[in-house]
This record gives sequence, structure tokens and C-alpha cells, in this order.
Amino acid sequence: SEVEWVVTFLYDIGPIGTLSLDTENIRCQSEDPVVESTVTMTETGSPPTDYGSKEIYTNEMLCGSVHLGEFSAVQYLSLVASSGAVAGGSYQLMLDGESSNCIPFDASESQMEDALEGLALVGAVEVAASAAPSESQFPTEYKIMFKDNYAYGDWPSLQINPANFGVGECDQFNGGVGHKATILPIQDESLCLDGADTTVSIVADSLTPIGGTFEISYGHGSSMEVSTGTSASEMKNILSQMIGANVDVTRHHHDDMGVGVAWAVTFPGTSKNDRLQVVDTFVTGRNAKVNAYPVLTIETFSPENDSSGDFRIFIDGESTAPLSFRASQKKILQEMHRLDGIGKVNMLGPADGDELSLLDLSALVDDSFMSEGLKAIAVVGDLTSTFAKGDQLIVGACDDLEIHGISHENYDGTQSAGYLYESLYSTSPETANAKKLGYTIMQIKPSDVTLSFAVDCTQGDGVGESIQAGSVLDTDKGVDHSMIVKSYTANLDAVQIVPERNWRGTAPRIFFKPPSGSASHAFELSGIDDVGRIIVRASARNSQGFGPFSDPLAIDPASTVPGSVRSLSLM
Repeated sequence: SEVEWVVTFLYDIGPIGTLSLDTENIRCQSEDPVVESTVTMTETGSPPTDYGSKEIYTNEMLCGSVHLGEFSAVQYLSLVASSGAVAGGSYQLMLDGESSNCIPFDASESQMEDALEGLALVGAVEVAASAAPSESQFPTEYKIMFKDNYAYGDWPSLQINPANFGVGECDQFNGGVGHKATILPIQDESLCLDGADTTVSIVADSLTPIGGTFEISYGHGSSMEVSTGTSASEMKNILSQMIGANVDVTRHHHDDMGVGVAWAVTFPGTSKNDRLQVVDTFVTGRNAKVNAYPVLTIETFSPENDSSGDFRIFIDGESTAPLSFRASQKKILQEMHRLDGIGKVNMLGPADGDELSLLDLSALVDDSFMSEGLKAIAVVGDLTSTFAKGDQLIVGACDDLEIHGISHENYDGTQSAGYLYESLYSTSPETANAKKLGYTIMQIKPSDVTLSFAVDCTQGDGVGESIQAGSVLDTDKGVDHSMIVKSYTANLDAVQIVPERNWRGTAPRIFFKPPSGSASHAFELSGIDDVGRIIVRASARNSQGFGPFSDPLAIDPASTVPGSVRSLSLM
């Protein structure tokens, strides 16, 4: 006799390995107890279009941040080389000791997905490829997102197979030397169970002293008149009457046009699309105007205030160059303005009563040192991700200097700053560090070659002289990089922050928040095909992985087709 069962899994259950039957306790009535069994996979299902998941985090203190983790379902792969662009070759990735097929040096998204999905423990993978920075010498870098559960807890980091990295079974790299790969598991905990606040800035700008009043409203509510001299507490009282409780307001100096003020407004996100609106008819001042703009909040954090390293800002698939954890405000603006989807950005800056801080540095100062015909100083290490042209520079008593140009050089004891390190300070610790890390050359403006550090700035020559540069908003636990975005075409809510491989510190994190808030205990499902029903399930996760799923919840989206006309008004 024969019995057959057909088993169908209605929902994705992750990698389940090989199924088998235990027939030890099955007996036949009329024959010897010999029972044979087989399990045959008759059909392998595929996830429906737009199948996926979101993780929502509950820790109020840490939610809204991103950090490097040892384990993560989201991992970034970047490849670098030196001395020329890579034009050929391939390599293998590894997971739990198993190697993928060889992956082309310029693999497309589908090629990378195919290679990873060929690994035994990997189900569905989504890969987003983007152009790599030119200095990497490889054309592409990748964001890898594992869509299924890992069989043994959280997803471990992928690894490079060193035996087949441009050698061995894979094609040799063509072009460049010193080929390396970095894989960063990123823990993105930006989606919060308690939702996220909406943050906007009401900005009053003018070329001359600004005055008068403007009207402000929220959603379809009535408007209220506000003076340009309104304090933060007064603005909070006004907006609380419009929006409700839990409104927070800070007042900031704003000099984008010359004279101005900004009120940063934070209030709970909702599922509605209500917005603050401003009418500035009665504002006075030359070219005076008042507008409400979105605020992009970014803040580095470490409980011991010892963060170090770089991060990048991704918006709508575009990326800034690496930015230091303590990047100056001008450096942040420089990189944001290089993005095609960003038109005009200003830093939010310190609230009334607070001040910006300059960064303390130790520099090689020598009145004889020139760079491209300009007075210059040198600082050990690469500070090109920290400062930008136009940053303030203080040397001795001279506090009106600016950085005219900035570049990093490898140590060369025969020329440039290397010659001064080598000939005058060969035994100093600074020279030893310069040999390892190179040095940053800061050209100085004004570029008057008659400027004398000794005479004009009361600053003597030396290899470890104290100077100050840039401007940052120090929070005692990190640096606040929040900015007002005045014109843009990019989707600001699609912002992502990615730490670089040199990110270090005591539990260092980067908190960030897009301008649009989100309601508590809610999340958005986007890009879903026109289907009659959506199935949603919930599961809790800890360090051992995801627990059992809840019972499925069926959602029938309301039709978006307009109904019949209920009333008609002729104006």
C-alpha cells in the first residue's frame, strides 16, 4: 500500500534544509515491518512581488541611529586599489566557509544577487549597486540586503575568499595594485516603534534688518500672526495651539542672506500630510522673506565622546564623499551641494545662547613654508574629510585667516612639508607620525606672502604648535550636523547614513532623522502592486534570531478610484 501527503508552506519560512521522515515506529499489518519513505520537492515557490519586511526598534535611547555591527542583514561591500583603475578580474565572497562563484570586478546587481543566492544558506538577496568614489579605482560598490532569516540567528558578515581574490580560480585583476575589499555589516535602527518627530525650520531672511509680521498656519487650520522678533517660548505657545502638545521650538541666528532668524520646530509625526504654511506679506526688510523648510538631522554620538572615523550621506542613490565625525559645517555643506538632488542647504547652527566651537589642532608652522605660492601650514594625518575651503583658521594672534586650499600628501622628506619635518624635527614624535600618516597642507587666505607668523601673529616656528580651524556644534557627546534644506529635488526621506570602515569609538552611533516624521506604532508600505489583499505578520527578534510569527493579518486596501460626485459648487 502507499500513502502520499502533499505539504504546502503558505508563507516564507526561511532556509529549512532537507526534509525527511522518521518511519521507525510505523508497522505494516500484513507484512514484515519494512516501510520505505521518500520526500520529493515538487515545486519551489517564489516570493510575491514586493514581498519584504521592516524591522521596528523599541529602545527609546538608541532608536533612530545607525552603527557598525558584527552581525546584520544589511552589509556594504566596497573594493579599493591604488595606482590605476581596475579594468578586469573577479573574486569570491564567502559565508560560513562556503564560497560563491567568481564575481566580476564590475558585477551588476543581478550578477551579485545570483552569486550570493547560489550559497546554501542564502535565500533571497537584494543588491543595490552605486558608483564607487573615483579614488577607490573600482567602478562599483554594493549594498547587500538579505531578505530571509539566517538559519542560526543574525546574519554574519560576508568575507572575501583570499585564495580567489583576483587570483587562483578567479580571473586576475587587470589594473591597479594593492587590491582590497571591505565588508561592513550596518545595523540600521532608524525605524522606531514610537514613531519619529517631524522637524521643520521657519526661516526669516533679509539683506537688511528684518521686521514686521507674518502669518503661520498648520494644515487646514486658521492662521495666527507672528512677529519676526518672536522668542522660542512664544513661538512654542503659538504652535501648540495649532498642532497640539509636545511641540518643541528653538531659535537660531541665521545669516544666509545677511540678516535673519530661524525657528527649529519639532512635533510628533502623524499619518496625515498636514504642513506648516507661511504668508510673509507684511515682513519688512530688503528682499525679506519667510518660509518653512525641512530639517535633516544628523548627529554623531558616543557616551565617552571618543568617536572617530568617517561616514557618508546617501540621498536618493547619491553619496557624499567620506565626512569626518567632526567635519566642519563648511565641509558638510560642500559635500551636500555636490549632490545633484540638492540645491541649497544651510546649517541649522547653535540655538540662541549656544556657540560654535573651533577644532584644536597641532601643526607645523614655519614662516618659510609655501605651497603653490601661498603661505601654508601642515598638520599630521588626512584632514580632507574634516575641513573645506573657506573654513576659519586661527594661528597665534591672527584670527581672521581662512583655509584657501587643502590637500593630503604622503611623506616625502625631500620636498614640501616633509623637508621641514625631516631637516628640522627628525626626532620628533610628529615626524614619526607624519611618516606613517602623511600630512595635510592648508594654504592660507589672505595669501599675502608678506604675512609673518612671528611678526603679525606672534606665532613662532615649531612642529607641534597649537592652532584652531573650522567650526562645529559640539554636543559633549559628539557633533550636531543638522541642516536646513532650502531647495531640492531628491526625496529627503530616503536619506541613509553609512559609517566608513574606520568608524571607531565607545559604542559610537550616528543618529539621523529625515524631515518627515512618522506616527507611533505605524510604518509605511510603499511600492506595492495593485493587489486585492496584503498579508502582514509580526515577529520579535533577539540575538538568537526571529521568534515565531504571529497569525497573519489580511489588509484590503481601499480603492484609489474616485467615487461618484456627492456635491458640486459653482464659483
